[in-house]
Formats: sequence, structure tokens, C-alpha cells
Amino acid sequence: MAKGIREREFQNLMIQWSLPMGWGFTAGRSLPREMTQTVIASQLRDAMVRLNPGVIAGFDVDAVVEEIVATVNAVEGGLVRANELVVNLLRGHKEFRDADGVWHALKVIDFERPAANKYPWFFTPNVFAVASDGLKLRFGAAGAPVNLWQPFRSTADDENLSGQADVRRSVELLLNPATILDMLANFALFDTSGDGADMKYLPRYPQMEAAHLIHERVLEGGSKGLIWHHQGSGKTLLMVFAAALLLTDTRTESPTIILLSDRTDLVRQTSGVFTSAMGDAYFHKPATSQQLRSLLADDVRGVISTTVHKFADAGKNLSPRGNIIVLVDEAHRTQSAKSKSLAGQMRAALPHAKFFGMTGTPVRNLATDTFALFGEERDPDRVLHRYSVSRSLLDEATVPVILDPHPVTFEINDQALQAEFDQFADEFDLDDPDREALSRKFGRLTSVFANPNRIHTVCQDIVDHYLASAYRNGLKAQVVAYNRELAVAYTDKINELLAGFEASQVLAEVGKHERITAEVNIHVKDSKDEDTAMRPYQLSEVDEEKQKRRFLTPDDPLCFLVVTAKLMTGFDAPNEGVLYLDKPLKAHNLFQTITRPNRTWVSPTGFVKTDGVVVDYIGLAEEVQRAVVDPTAKGAAKGGGFVTDLTELVAEFRTTFARIEDLLADVDGLDLTVHGYESVRAINIFLDASPGAAEVFTKDYRLLARLYPLINTDKRVAKYRDGFGLFGSVYTTLFKKSSDEERKERLGELGPMVLEIINAHVHSFSVAASQEEALVLDAQGISILKELLALVRPKPDKDDGSDEAPPSAAEILDQIKAALERGVEPGSAKYTALAERIRQLRDRIIQNSQDALDFLSEALRVARAIVDAEKHPDEAVVVLDNDHVGVLSRIIHDHAPSGLTVTERNLAEEIDQVVTRTLARSWDNADARNRGVRRATAAVFRRYMLKPVGEPYDSTVAYIEAHYLVD
Repeated sequence: MAKGIREREFQNLMIQWSLPMGWGFTAGRSLPREMTQTVIASQLRDAMVRLNPGVIAGFDVDAVVEEIVATVNAVEGGLVRANELVVNLLRGHKEFRDADGVWHALKVIDFERPAANKYPWFFTPNVFAVASDGLKLRFGAAGAPVNLWQPFRSTADDENLSGQADVRRSVELLLNPATILDMLANFALFDTSGDGADMKYLPRYPQMEAAHLIHERVLEGGSKGLIWHHQGSGKTLLMVFAAALLLTDTRTESPTIILLSDRTDLVRQTSGVFTSAMGDAYFHKPATSQQLRSLLADDVRGVISTTVHKFADAGKNLSPRGNIIVLVDEAHRTQSAKSKSLAGQMRAALPHAKFFGMTGTPVRNLATDTFALFGEERDPDRVLHRYSVSRSLLDEATVPVILDPHPVTFEINDQALQAEFDQFADEFDLDDPDREALSRKFGRLTSVFANPNRIHTVCQDIVDHYLASAYRNGLKAQVVAYNRELAVAYTDKINELLAGFEASQVLAEVGKHERITAEVNIHVKDSKDEDTAMRPYQLSEVDEEKQKRRFLTPDDPLCFLVVTAKLMTGFDAPNEGVLYLDKPLKAHNLFQTITRPNRTWVSPTGFVKTDGVVVDYIGLAEEVQRAVVDPTAKGAAKGGGFVTDLTELVAEFRTTFARIEDLLADVDGLDLTVHGYESVRAINIFLDASPGAAEVFTKDYRLLARLYPLINTDKRVAKYRDGFGLFGSVYTTLFKKSSDEERKERLGELGPMVLEIINAHVHSFSVAASQEEALVLDAQGISILKELLALVRPKPDKDDGSDEAPPSAAEILDQIKAALERGVEPGSAKYTALAERIRQLRDRIIQNSQDALDFLSEALRVARAIVDAEKHPDEAVVVLDNDHVGVLSRIIHDHAPSGLTVTERNLAEEIDQVVTRTLARSWDNADARNRGVRRATAAVFRRYMLKPVGEPYDSTVAYIEAHYLVD
């Protein structure tokens, strides 16, 4: 429950929101039933008499009521099967035998008039369950784990709706009687066919919206529609819901629904649902093209689940009916207007069918136009329904994808290579055409990718990255290689490295497996012209299913699938945490591939997957931006938002770490490199004595803990390792002090793996040189150091000429900072500017004597500026041009404006640009120029809904006046 609101108060709010929708309220204690009863028999009896006037006279109504009560209370076969029986009863499909032995289906709910119903069932026969803490609302099906519960919103609403307003809107949409009856009658589906665990499926709100739009389009005589839903948000299940809706409506005149895919997975995924709902007679899985043609020629009704390839050579006018509805999965692939294509042959065979395309990547180019093929002109942008990337992420239906560039560089001596090639050609007396042919064959990109050194380098990086991050959280990995031969080579090399000593040490440390492996999954033709070297890697359909099942099983040692084309699209693996991409891709193929890790997942141990990672060895950042462009957007730079560059996460980690560092600045003698009891105790004493400090620390540490598993292999965060471990120990002590409710909440958010990550990952890092090391200086450096120390600290009582070790960089910065605090008023623009320069110095890494000398030179300039500021308090401190954005960022960060919709750095950059442009204009006098700058700055603040009064505006303007408006 949200802080500040009690459970009873929120329940009353829910009741108030529900009453205008047609609900009546009766307190539980006032209901005519015992607390142990789930059915109010008197109301059920009245409903049956009222809703079945033509047949009820032939029944012993009380006996029927008793039979229904027994059905509701029965749980044999498990909760899902029991729920299916009750849903069937509520829909009016359960038959009862009257006194004459005749069977009749009896209604218990009036679906046409929602207000005419009362709902006496509370628990066993729920359509769905609802939970809310006052700030979020989620609903789920019987038997579904809580992490699969979903929000219920509307794609027509503002995406930024949040908090109690969001909960109220969800109540109005989901708990509306019409929505509940709609979901009960049309959308609650089950798979209890016996092929696996019993499942109940409920729709996400975009699936429900889209299914209704398809249904309405068919009823009004429309012939097509395009459904554009973000990859990974459940398009296959949407097709199932739409098909069920169409089949149960008598106005569609017993249609034939074709669920079409370019892969066989869809057939297997959907068969259980329809078999449970309609029985085998209404669901068809043609094994061959001939069987498909026979079904259509024989006018079979119900569902046909097949692949587009079975329409090859189907001929024209195979079935002229107009109530054939084709639902096409991944509609951007194999769908073309060309008559000779598979899709063209399908349309010729079904000339009057209706076609609805489902895709996450519609294509609009010279070869293919998904919008023209499936979209109607009257639909906005030719899209019948849209579920965007941003909504999918907001709903937590998918997770964001992080693009982690690992570019592979190499050197080549062009002249030497050409000379050696020419010599070779001369020796064999090759003419120009022969030379050209050889150059074309072996001068391709393949030669670079197939280089054994490159293969080893890439595979070593893959193994190191995986074992340091994804593996520790129970996640698995996919590797995309350049071609089939390289997929095999990568698999062999990865397995070789996984069997090595270093990998074995990590496996022993984690304690999950003695050995993990990689396997290849490539397309191998079953024909005599297939490369004999590829034949050992041919998988039967059964073998491939077993391989996928092992990959999806958390405890199975199969941790890598190496592919080049197969499984890059359409393979739904929620436990895939990282994809290693070493193949140039473009457009929708790239988009589909990089969304492989974007599925949500919770491990059996409770680890919550919050991001997917794509490790990019090709350098596809720009191509990714092009791949996520919205083809319908006018002049938009990109249409993504789900792909995040690792550099941004590193920057966020550094910023958050600095906030904690600043928070703990007053802890006496604290050394973040010393991870021991005394440091933990000192921080805890400080947090206990400082109101609100523990809450601030906890919030920032939890952000660090979410970021750290994603960036821990990056060398830029190596120097924060000790401090992060120390913060983790402090957090643990705070955690132990928390109430049971708070501890549950934190466990749910961070998962039980966080502390393991903190302590276990330290063995896998390459440690960068730290600026905390002592400075190694030559004679020039010693001279600068003496001058610097003379400025920032008192002279010693005596100079005995002994050669003392030079102070460390940290000691120098501490003394400069102390000098600043002695001589300049804290909070002033001058203080902020100099403090920012000290912070930038602290971030530098000193690796050699030249770096040390550069560090000292800059430190000396800062120290002199501090002395000048102390001597001349009314004069501005000179700040380098490239320091302005950093200082402005710090000002904005220090004053932490609420509701900031842009990063501090971006806001600072925009202010800097606006001020610079304003100053470049011609002004009559300095006063007019200064007023113009202030107005321009205020306009930037207003653009981001920030008030141009108070902080951080006042400090921003003060800094601008001190450092930009210098006459």
C-alpha cells in the first residue's frame, strides 16, 4: 500500500469510483450467506428462473443450484481446470438434464444487459484477480505468477498518467461491468489439453482493443487491417483472441480462420488453446500443402493453423468464400504484392478472403510496403491499431534493450598485402581477369570474419562478458555469427573456452553447473547439393524443439545458442538476457534481432530481469537508430526509445555514485577504498543522525544496484568497485533494520541476487589505474607540486630538506577543496564553478608521470583561481569555455528541481547554447543584452515546466552573469 494511505481508505476509494459505472455496494457482513459460502444460493436461483423462461419449468431448480454450488467448490484437477469449468458455467455453456431427460444449456448471467446481473461469486470462479497498492494496479489470471500480472490501460490515454490517477483510470476501464462480461464471454481462454502445464490466458489491454477492431472490421465488410504492436508484446496470443472472438459470433456465419506464420512454432503454440476451447474437430494442422488445399477446397470451418510456405502452387480460386479471415503473424516477412511470391499465390487461391497483418516492424521501401498491403486508407497512417514501444515499456510488457558496443579493431598494411599478392600472381602467371576474380573472392568481409585470431578474440570476449554478468543471474545468451561456417566455428571456440581453467573457476564460484555449453542452430538443407560439412548440424523438428526447451530451462547447462539466421526472429525466450551480435544487419531484420532479449522474466531464485543487453561487435549504433525509425513519422529522427547506449548507463552510475559521495562528505575520516567495519559503522552513525539521509542513501543505492549488473564489465566503473561494495554493506545493515513489509518490498525490487553481485563479481574485473595512487613526478613535477602546496596548505614549522613521498592525488584534492571552503562563500556561483573543476580533477585517472604532471598543472590553475577568488571576492572566476556545461549541470543537480523531464546535462547544454546564441546577436547596450539573456534562459526553463524563479533558476542566472556576461 502506498505510503500515506491506509488499506481501508483505498478500498473505499475503489468503491466510490465503481458506483457510477453501475455497481451496487453491499457490505460483506450484510450478504445473505455464511462467511464460508462462495455462492449466494437465493440470488443464483432467482437469476436462473429469470434468464431461462422457456425451459426452467422442467427443472428442479434447487437441485440445479446444488449442482452448480458443487461445481464452484470443486478443485479436483487443480485451480486452472476448476476455473475453466466455472467459466464454462458462467458463459451458459454447461448443460443440465430436465425431468424428461432432455439436456439444456442454462444461463446464469445476462450478457446483453450488464446492469441486470448480481455477482454472488467472490473467489473460486474469478474472471481475473486484481491487486493495487494505491499507486499501481495489476490484474492476472488464476494460477498466473504475480510477475505476469499486467496493467489495464487504454492506448488512447496519455502515456504519462501515473499514481492514483492511473489507478483510477484502470478501475474505470477494467472493473467496468461491460469489460468484465466481455472478458468472461470472449477472452478468458484455457490450455488444459495435457501437452504441458495447465494455463489460463487473459488479454493485455492492447490485445483486447486490437481483437475488437479486427472483429468490427470483419462485421462491417472490411477486407484488411494492419496491427502494429511492439516486438515481444504478444501478437501471437492476439491472433488467438481475435480468432476466438470471430468464431463465437454467429454474424460471421461460421468462418474459416487461418492463423498464418512463416514458421511452424505458431502451430504448436496455439493448438492447445483451441483444442481446449473447441475440441479437435474445429482445429486443423495440415501437415502438407495437399492437406491444406483439401481443407480449403472442402469448405472446412473453424481454425486452420499453417505456414505460408504451404500455399506454394496452390492455384487460383481454391476457395472463393468471403468469410475466410487470414491472420498473418510477422506480416512484414514473406508478404509481398508480387503475384509469384508465396503471399501472392495465397491471395490468388483465396481471392475474397480478408487479411489482417500483425507486425512489430512494418516495412516501407521499394521492395515491400506493409502499410499498403495490409492497411486501409481510412485508418490513421494505414494502421488499424498501434501499441508503441514506449507503452510496452511503461506497461512492463517488455524490458528496455541496452546496446553495448564492443568494436573489434584490427590493423592492415595495405601496401605489403598488395605487394605479396602481386608477387603470388606473377609466380603463377595469372592474367588480370584471374587476379580480379581472386580479389573478389578473398577480398570480401568474410575473410576478415574468418580470421582465426578474430574468432578467438570475439569468443573470448563473449565468454568473459557472459560469465561476469548474465550467467550469474541465471540468464542465457544467443550469439549471431556472420554465416553458417562461422556459427560452427564460434560454437567450437566458445565450448573450448568454457572448458578452460578460468571459466571453470567462475562456474565453481557461482555453484550452479560443473560445465556449461554452446550449441549451434543453423538451417541445413535436406538435399544432395547441401555442403557435406554442414550435414552433422542438421536438426530434426523434434531435436530442435528439445534444444529450445533445454535453452529455456534455467538449470540446463545449455547456455549459448549460436545462430546466423534461424531463431533471430520469432523465438520467444524470456530467459535470454544477452545477445552477442557479430553480423552486419539492416532495417527490420536488425530491429527483430535486437529485440530478442526484451522479454520480461523472473528467475526461479527471484531475480527480476529489468533489461536486455545487445553486445555489438560490428559498430551498428547508427544502423540501430535507422532500424527503429517510425516509417509513418514525419521528419522524426528515430522511433525507438527502447535501445539504450551503455555509455548513458555508465554516466548515470557515476552521477548517482557522486550523489552518495556528496551525501557522505561530512563523515569524518571516511575512505571509500576501505571496505571494513569501521567505515560501515561511521556511515551508519551519520545516516542515523541526519534526518532523511538514510532514505536518500537507500534510493540512490538501489539505483546503483540496478545499474551495476549491466555495466560491471566496463572498465570505466572499475574504480568505483570498492565504494560500491562499501555502500552495499551499509545498505545491508539498513535493510536489517527495516520492517518486514519494507524488507519484502526491497527484496521484490532488487531480487536476492544483488548482494551476490556485489561480492562475487569482484574476481572478474580488470582494474583500471586509479587517481588515488601516489604521484610519480620528475623534477618539473616536484617544482609544480611545491608551488601548489604552498598555495593550499600552511607551511611546515621547519624545512629539514628531507625527501618525503609526494602526496597522493586524493590528498592534493582534499587540500584544494579545504582551501576553497576557507576562502570562498559556499553556494555562490564562484564556489560552484571551482567545485566543479575540482570534481572533474577527481574523475581523472592517473596512469603515468605525464598524466600526473598534467593533473598537477590543472590543480595549480584551480588553486590559483581559489587564491584570486579569496583576494578579489567581487570579481568573476575565469572558467574555461568547455567547463560551462559541467558547472551548469552541477548547479541544476545540486538544487534538484522536481518534475524534471530532461537530463541535467541536456538541460545545461541547451541553456549554454541559448545563451551563446543570444550573446551573438547585436545589442544596443549591455543592459539590453543582459535582459535578453535572462529572458532566453527563462524560456528554456518554461519549456521544461520549470519555474523561472527560485532554485535552480536563480543560481543558474547568477552563474551566467558571472561567467558569460563579462564586459
